[in-house]
Amino acid sequence: MNSYERVTAVLNGEIPDRVPAFELMIDPKVIQGIIGTDRYTDLCEALDIDIVMSQTPSKMYREEILDKKKQLIRNEWGVLRQYNGEIVPHPLHGPIETLEDAINYQAPDPTDDFRFGYLKELVKRFKGKRFIGFHLHDGFNYSYYLTSMQDMMINLIEEPELVHRLVEISIDHNLKLAEIALDLGADAILTGDDYGSKTNLLVSKEHFEEFFFPGLKKISDYVTERGAVMMKHCCGNINTIIPNMVDMGIRAMHPLDENSGINQVEIKEKYPSLTVIGGIDCDAPLTNYTPAQVEDYVKEVLRTHAPGGRYICASSNSIHSSAKPENFAAMQQAVHKWGRYLPSGELDW
Repeated sequence: MNSYERVTAVLNGEIPDRVPAFELMIDPKVIQGIIGTDRYTDLCEALDIDIVMSQTPSKMYREEILDKKKQLIRNEWGVLRQYNGEIVPHPLHGPIETLEDAINYQAPDPTDDFRFGYLKELVKRFKGKRFIGFHLHDGFNYSYYLTSMQDMMINLIEEPELVHRLVEISIDHNLKLAEIALDLGADAILTGDDYGSKTNLLVSKEHFEEFFFPGLKKISDYVTERGAVMMKHCCGNINTIIPNMVDMGIRAMHPLDENSGINQVEIKEKYPSLTVIGGIDCDAPLTNYTPAQVEDYVKEVLRTHAPGGRYICASSNSIHSSAKPENFAAMQQAVHKWGRYLPSGELDW
């Protein structure tokens, strides 16, 4: 099997030759430490990573530098953000404060070719060889990016029409991105909005059902109707809303973080149509272990998570700047070495 066939098999509930590998984002410093350049596509070849991803959505929008020393920028959305050493700058405040602001707001042009240059490179190099994912947003993150987290949470109660309008702005924009990405050759759409903290949802389940799930379902329905795969990245403890997302047709979920109270093995058993992605703690194992310890750790995760298929190995978030390059390489090598399947679905060791 090649990578595309391997991932497709897992998503269809079949047993591949080995466990596929995925990462949402990999810090350029880690890439540089492994292959000597920061070219993500070359790293995917070198480590044989099965799912290749477009850039984080924040990189699809031009940035104006406001304060170089403080690393403050404003992007095309009008959102003030600050870099802190990682790939994604932290959102501070958006341009919308009132319902009138939201009604008059004009989102960036989703058809701008600038948004798709990276995807085109992935398609040209990997179409049919590796599984290609396009990373965008649904309705939650932009509802606070365009205001602030505090304002959004207050407005869920005090100004619900404003939140509905913010969700509409985001869904309309991201649906068009999804349409173009699928036209260009993406195999899957992944929305990356985070809904949870370490212990619970960021807002109530009732608020998700009223404000945010209809837009997510709209994207999922469109992707599914196009014959592509709908995937969801969502950090935090989201146990109470996993059934909602499975019911709306999401085929794979990442990272289902076990440090946030989610049991991936139980999720696999409870939702047999869902492929779980994750399992590898991106903290101590990737930052403090030796490569030999990483191999032993990954082997144990595979032993518990991989039997029966429906599992894609990945970190519990992303490969951040503090991860040791040699540890990430050891993680990938361990997946290749110990992730081999027998036809029965058991591991071949």
